[in-house]
This record gives sequence, C-alpha cells and structure tokens, in this order.
Amino acid sequence: IKCIARGFILEKYTFLRDPWNWLDFIVVILAYVTFFINLGNIAVLRIFRVLITIAVVPGLKTIVGALIQSLISLRDALILSSFILSIFALIGLQLYMGVLRQKCVPTYESFLNNSNLYNIGFNMTYEVYLKEIDNE
Repeated sequence: IKCIARGFILEKYTFLRDPWNWLDFIVVILAYVTFFINLGNIAVLRIFRVLITIAVVPGLKTIVGALIQSLISLRDALILSSFILSIFALIGLQLYMGVLRQKCVPTYESFLNNSNLYNIGFNMTYEVYLKEIDNE
C-alpha cells in the first residue's frame, strides 16, 4: 500500500528512498524467488524476515538506528583496535612458535617408551596410562 501511495523510485519521498523499505523489498523478493526456485543455501537468507519486525516497531527502529549510527562513528576506533590486536597476535605467534608443542598433552610415543609398562606385564591401555600420569 505504501508503495502505491508514495510511488516506487522516482520522486523524493517514494518507497525505495527509505533504507528500511529496502529491507522490506529485499525480503519480499527473496521470498518470491525461493518460492518458485529452489536455491538451496540461499534459503538461509530467510532469516532476514525477522528484521521486518524492526521496521514495524517504532521504538525498536529508533534503537537500531542509533546503534548503527554509533557503530559508524566508532568505525575508526574499531579499525585501530583490530589492527593492534592483529599485531599482538602475530608477535605472540612468532614468540611461541613451536615452543609449546606437545608440552601439555602426553603423546602416544611417550606411552610406548614408558618403562612402567614392563613392570605391569603389558596389561595397561592408553587410557589407564593417561590416568596414571594425572595421578603422579
């Protein structure tokens, strides 16, 4: 009804000039496309139908709009934070590369080379061996 009353694209206050109506339009088009054509994984896009409730409830629309505006204004800080975290992640990878390999996890080779196996007559399984290590 809104599309017929305002027009579709051409004038100043038409239907597709409002970004919230873009969401409605995309959801309706995807619903019709998935109804006639089996798109498989694209059907996951039906989740966007839930977002229509944001456009319907005025208070929720205001909150989501404010959240989007705050994320836009925090864009530079988020980019800087992710860049710094990436640098520290790379430094950590370079510092600890190979140092912690098999330090916390007993390996199958240590199970085979254990001298306690010969004392109990080969009746020990790997699970029992791991329990013994935990008890020591």
